[in-house]
Amino acid sequence: MNLPTRPSGSLSPPLLPLAAATVVGVVMTAFSATFLPTSGSPGPTPAPTHVSPVADPTTDPFAPLPPGDKLLIASGADESKKKAREQAVKDWNAKHPDIPADIFEVEGNTDVQRAKFRDYLDPAAPERVDIVNLDSVHLAEFADAKAQGSPLLVALDEKAPDIPNPITNEVREGFLTKPLLTCYWQDRLYALPYNSDVGLLFFQAGTTVPNKAEELPRILAAAPAGSRRVAIQLSPDEAFVVNVLEQLLEVNENLLNADGSRPKVVQAEWEKALTVVRGKVRDGQLWYRDDGNESAEKDTALAFKREEAVAMRNWPVWFGEIQRKPQVRSLFGPGILGGQNLAVAQKSRHKAQAIELIKFLTSAETQQKLLLEGSFVPTTQKTYEEPLVQDRIPYLTVLRDAVEDARPRPITPDYHEVSEVILRYLYPVVTDDRPLDPNFERVMDAALS
Repeated sequence: MNLPTRPSGSLSPPLLPLAAATVVGVVMTAFSATFLPTSGSPGPTPAPTHVSPVADPTTDPFAPLPPGDKLLIASGADESKKKAREQAVKDWNAKHPDIPADIFEVEGNTDVQRAKFRDYLDPAAPERVDIVNLDSVHLAEFADAKAQGSPLLVALDEKAPDIPNPITNEVREGFLTKPLLTCYWQDRLYALPYNSDVGLLFFQAGTTVPNKAEELPRILAAAPAGSRRVAIQLSPDEAFVVNVLEQLLEVNENLLNADGSRPKVVQAEWEKALTVVRGKVRDGQLWYRDDGNESAEKDTALAFKREEAVAMRNWPVWFGEIQRKPQVRSLFGPGILGGQNLAVAQKSRHKAQAIELIKFLTSAETQQKLLLEGSFVPTTQKTYEEPLVQDRIPYLTVLRDAVEDARPRPITPDYHEVSEVILRYLYPVVTDDRPLDPNFERVMDAALS
């Protein structure tokens, strides 16, 4: 996988139960819904569809854009059948014809997209961009970065001196705690969480779902021959990082901090947890086979669909791909938090309007549409409380609790270095049964610092 994101390819994208469409991919485009109220307003009210042309575009969030201009969102490809995010942008445009928006897609895996986003955000770059859709693990890097002495992103909270419509506490309170946490860097808010993600355990229909990890070996032993294992993702990329961290947290939750802060790295603790995980892989309880698909998640989903494993760890979007609907539970330890965040470019000529657009795209109403039509994991509490959503998503409570219990990967501008260290040092331990390099603690601590 190219960061715990969405697989894509010839396999039709997974559908949530009764949902009309879905998405796979780390990618973002745009959305629809009712405008989230600003601070002090009694409830959701539609944003105005016309503002006087004499309004000051630097201070009026709904001032019309110059003729022919539009807000531009840089994101990955929208793989959903109904193009849920593209439709959401169209909904915005219908409500705000004087402030049109559009999406342009950034191709490539997450690392390629990360590099391209940084190029686009450079104030000296010729490309125009107003909003970027960043993987949550990269937000700190972009918030901390500067080009030509200028920040790349706009701070969005009330401390920001140069925007008339900051993200107020009233708006922030509507989001789940963990996804919103990934939008901060050094106590400043730089984004709003567009969608979240967290791994779940899927069991074949008719299988007894274990209540705790100690019951799993018995469940596996009772499964048909050739399926007595849990399919996970161990490809040599970010998929491995996410999966191995989840397995390690099942053994020792203290290896990562719940708030994403810098953890204390103790070699002996990592070695002890790795011994358990390595044993499960060696004994075949945890299993991965690379079938050469576009992503490790797709490999795993296809193997599970063929009933080559009685259980699998995967992202929620794969629920609907299984014809005999699987049973779902959270991981036995904290999951690793995924997701993407919407941030405003410092170089944007229309910051106030861009902020209103990301409020719209992350509103509870839009989140509901994106969940039902695109299988994106919501970030707003209100979405999980809607009766329609509860009726159509049978594991909704499990999903919400898993998101809130998940651990973010370390929140640092140098996360890419942390990821590289985990892959370089832990991959041979888990897949080749080698001992952990004695330099791991020192190198990991340096990457975190």
